[in-house]
Amino acid sequence: MSRLWLLTLVTTLVLAPTSATHAGKPVRSRRILVNYDGCSTLFSRKGSQGPVRTTVDDLKTAVREVSLPGSQVDTLLLCVNAQVMYYPTKVGTMLGTLATPEQKKKWPSRTRQWCDNLQHFLDRGIDPWAVMVAEAKRQKKEVLLSFRMNDGHDGTHLETRFWRKHPEYHCFKPDQGHTLDYGHQAVRDHMFLLIQEAVRRYDCDGIELDFNRFPILFKGGTTAERVAKMNSFVKRLRVMLDREGKKRKRHLVMGVRAPTEDYDVAATYQGSLKVGCDPVAWAKNGWIDFLTVSRFLSVTFDLPVAPWKKLITNIPVYGCIEIVEKKTGEALTPRQYRRAARHIWSERADGIYLFNFLITREGSTEPAFEVLNQLGNPGVVP
Repeated sequence: MSRLWLLTLVTTLVLAPTSATHAGKPVRSRRILVNYDGCSTLFSRKGSQGPVRTTVDDLKTAVREVSLPGSQVDTLLLCVNAQVMYYPTKVGTMLGTLATPEQKKKWPSRTRQWCDNLQHFLDRGIDPWAVMVAEAKRQKKEVLLSFRMNDGHDGTHLETRFWRKHPEYHCFKPDQGHTLDYGHQAVRDHMFLLIQEAVRRYDCDGIELDFNRFPILFKGGTTAERVAKMNSFVKRLRVMLDREGKKRKRHLVMGVRAPTEDYDVAATYQGSLKVGCDPVAWAKNGWIDFLTVSRFLSVTFDLPVAPWKKLITNIPVYGCIEIVEKKTGEALTPRQYRRAARHIWSERADGIYLFNFLITREGSTEPAFEVLNQLGNPGVVP
């Protein structure tokens, strides 16, 4: 163990708590959590093959589908951003709004349909995410907003005014697209305001901070400096959520998907610290309500959940199953889902998290819905 790593751990653990989130309060049980990609959710639907015009009923159906009889899904997470926001925003930039007519002509069909569908809804006074939040509540599901903390996808439809105006805040590294450098206070302030706006806009039960989409936060700085800045940022978000929750007379959840150190490894505590995140301190200080352990985009059948469980004992720790098997690039079969889930439960996880479960509809494959009533109970996965 390096002296720097030990110093970082000690200094972060002694931070004063800002919330008694877990004191004397039962922790919510979540068997399966399903993350909805904010892209394909708006241009695909049940039975579709590729991009199509979607309707309000299609949005509701996407929620009802995971609530089929016998479903063990308890929580839905709706992704609402990728630097751009997927709704009209006063703080940031809405999807596709900065692209010129010439640039729009070069968009692939799914991007064009995605942006057209969103505008079609908005022109009729319909907010697609409000529709899905309301339907989730009708289905008696917990519903959270999933916020991608540094999405690195490229494309003119994803450019923001903040990005264009402040090149000094870019990470400027290969394959990191539109990622921003959280080393700057202005970046942290901007992201805080975006998250606050989203929470205030929707009647959600809380948020998820997805630090693994993408697992890059800082351009420079030492581990200690990175962690200190991100601790302050997460603490600030917890205070904001508690303030908003008080207005709604209920606790608002904040979950975290921990970042991986690199794109091709599973999330470990040491790797998360290097990126700038200390979820162990966040849990001990009562700032977060659950943690999800994952890889970046591909499944692994040996996800290391147990080491996190030893470090974090006061909140649930979930294991994430991605939708793709890396060697083949193919969507997981039900058998592969079950294999991954059996391992996650063997690591004493508190539940199963499915990332981008419906995204297979971008092609021609329907999601493996049968697993939604198979994966959620330890010891009984087929």
